[in-house]
Amino acid sequence: MYIAYKKNHGQSQYIIRESCIIDSQLTFRDLFDLGSDPSLFVKYPGGNAFYFDEKMEDILSESGADYDSDEIEDLFWPWIRADIRRAIENFKSRSSNKHHKNLTKREKNQIAARVHNFDKRRTHFLKFGNMDQDPVENMPAVLFKDLIHQSRDEIEQYFLKQEFSLKTHELKSYVYTIFDLQSFFSGFMAKTMPHVLDQEKVDEYFSKEICRLNIEIFNKDTHLDEYMIRYSIMFFDHSYADTTLLDDFAKSFMFRHRSFKPRPKKSITTDKACKIFNITKKELKTMTKKNLSKLYRRFARQVHPDTGGSHEEFVKLNNAYQRLSSII
Repeated sequence: MYIAYKKNHGQSQYIIRESCIIDSQLTFRDLFDLGSDPSLFVKYPGGNAFYFDEKMEDILSESGADYDSDEIEDLFWPWIRADIRRAIENFKSRSSNKHHKNLTKREKNQIAARVHNFDKRRTHFLKFGNMDQDPVENMPAVLFKDLIHQSRDEIEQYFLKQEFSLKTHELKSYVYTIFDLQSFFSGFMAKTMPHVLDQEKVDEYFSKEICRLNIEIFNKDTHLDEYMIRYSIMFFDHSYADTTLLDDFAKSFMFRHRSFKPRPKKSITTDKACKIFNITKKELKTMTKKNLSKLYRRFARQVHPDTGGSHEEFVKLNNAYQRLSSII
């Protein structure tokens, strides 16, 4: 069982659902509508004690759902009063420490084959925050073992909850990564700085991939599934985290060239930044971030150390780009 979240006419709605097999297909069924506030179904008789609404438990029992009191407690844990959670969480963690049997090689291979690559990429990014997807295939199968027993709805609800931990500036980079858009480009920028790629092509590839996965995963070809719509919003309504990506790239370069001793970072004036980009302040006022990114991409190919440039020139270009992009 799991608690699903959805928007219903603009209002939050929570539903207890269960993954199950119907007509030989792994799907889900609704068990109980919790309305907009699951905490209303938790009752407090006094002290640190609590119990759950008897009507709800009766309906769950009549539905034939297979569950126990510990599972219900786990489902409602986020909605139990904070002071009670603090008082019993140590005991709860000790009591839930169960021994798990190691997976056999055959079981690992079965899990790796059955879990969709889209789910693997999401798991990888949410666990490690890494845009480079090369290590995905080597991730331990134990990370995915629960996914093969869950319906697609339960899997999407799981990732929906995990994605709440993402910060706003991470959303577009997350979508770029999990849809594996880097695979459509070559060069060092694809895995590190997607914001300097040709954004019209990035948008085009994203549109194709979201439609392809919508058919492949949700079997829908006339409209986007509601679970896919959220990724379209993340992608088109947000910008890349320029500063973070550029800093990561600079750190990576310095690590590979250990003999380089970094100097204290100096701020750069708008005049100097414009000079590096060979534009005037007047021209800057009429530029968009898209125009600036195209200009940056052209200069980056010229001055990057891997293409014959120098480290110092590349750092100056990055600093100038950060300065100008913060103004536009």
